[in-house]
Amino acid sequence: MCKFRHLERIRQTYKEHFEDALTYSFLSMKASFIFLIHSLYPDIYENEGGEIIKEINFRIEKKKRMLFYKSA
Repeated sequence: MCKFRHLERIRQTYKEHFEDALTYSFLSMKASFIFLIHSLYPDIYENEGGEIIKEINFRIEKKKRMLFYKSA
C-alpha cells in the first residue's frame, strides 16, 4: 500500500481518513442540495445549509484539536 504524507502528518490511518473525508463529502452534498432548494424557494431551508457547514467546521476543528493533543 502507498504511504501518504498527509496521513502521516495528521496521524490517521487510511480507513480513518476515508471515513472522515466521506462524511464531509456527504454533508457537503447535503448542504449544497439545501442551498439549491433555498435559492429557488427562499422561504424554506433558511438556516439548515449554514448549520451543516458549521457542523462540518466543528468536526474538522475537533479533529485538529485531537491531533494537537495526540502529538503532545
